Amino acid sequence: MEIKDLFKKRKGKFFNDVIIAVAFGAMLIIAGEVFFSGDKKPDDTAIVQEEAVDESDSANSLESKTESLLSQVEGAGRVRVMITLDSDGESVYAEEKKTSNSQTDEKASEGDNREIASETEEKSVVMVNNGDGSTSPVIIKETAAKIAGIVIVAEGGDNILVKDSLIRAAQALFDVPANKVAVFKMK
Repeated sequence: MEIKDLFKKRKGKFFNDVIIAVAFGAMLIIAGEVFFSGDKKPDDTAIVQEEAVDESDSANSLESKTESLLSQVEGAGRVRVMITLDSDGESVYAEEKKTSNSQTDEKASEGDNREIASETEEKSVVMVNNGDGSTSPVIIKETAAKIAGIVIVAEGGDNILVKDSLIRAAQALFDVPANKVAVFKMK
């Protein structure tokens, strides 16, 4: 049985129109896939993704390094430091962004037109292979934690010259104003 025989046996015009419309739609979909699937273009723009750095680890590391350095100031003696953070530091990773667009125009036999447009966007973090076989993300930039205040307790903290030296050292290290640094004498 041929397709022509199928149309002859069915005498309704509506049935023929439906068959033609379905066949035409299928051809448009196939043609759209063939001609428009090569539309994918990687976007070289780096997209930022942020990751918070652990606040306690960052503060503890800063405190121990600062204690070690400030104890070297003449007259300071033993030093203890406490740093409070206003905001965590963050790492910004490189991302690859791929966008694809497709547009399909369907025309029915009754003169109706229908446009179908779709846009797909994929984002993925750019990874690099390490020498040991593992992978890690590409970091665009890292920002340090923002410091809210610094308390320094030193054996020589009652000496005005030592106190001034410790405050200036903390200001130089962390780029904080003097009103965010307090120095006290250790028991």
